[in-house]
Amino acid sequence: MIQNIYNSRLIRTTCFLMIVSILTMSFSTKGYQEVTLSSGTIIPLENANEINSATLTAGQTLDFFVRQDIKVEGQTVVKRGALARGQVLRVQRAKGLGKEGFVEVEIRSVEAVDGSEILLTGGRLTEEGDDRQVAAIALGVLVCILFLTMKGKNAVIPKGYAVDARVANDIQIAVQ
Repeated sequence: MIQNIYNSRLIRTTCFLMIVSILTMSFSTKGYQEVTLSSGTIIPLENANEINSATLTAGQTLDFFVRQDIKVEGQTVVKRGALARGQVLRVQRAKGLGKEGFVEVEIRSVEAVDGSEILLTGGRLTEEGDDRQVAAIALGVLVCILFLTMKGKNAVIPKGYAVDARVANDIQIAVQ
């Protein structure tokens, strides 16, 4: 019985001391500071994959990557390789009668080092394929009517194509 009381007191005392020590510990967090990324700051980007009017649909999201670190007051706010998102605004596949394809893409946002989304503006890609209408009509009339089914070329933007976008508005970003 005395042994049980002693063990019970020892356990309570140990628990009490552990609780007091945990409550009196000082927890330190890494020092973060906020910097302001100004609107109009240029963000150099490149597309992650080939953009081809034959395979896209309007509204589709496309990936872009940041080409170099973006710094404010010596602090990196957007890392090289950070993911940026674009959206296909207009797209048309090449058609018969030599009509060319076209695509228009707008870059919308990029991810900051703190995980926040930075809205972008001014990053627009447009491309048109080769127009073969004159050749299709001329050959269709002069040689064979089947030439009227000749298609133009689709618009293609190769992987790694460089484009600049701008920060849409001032934003606070937490950096270490």
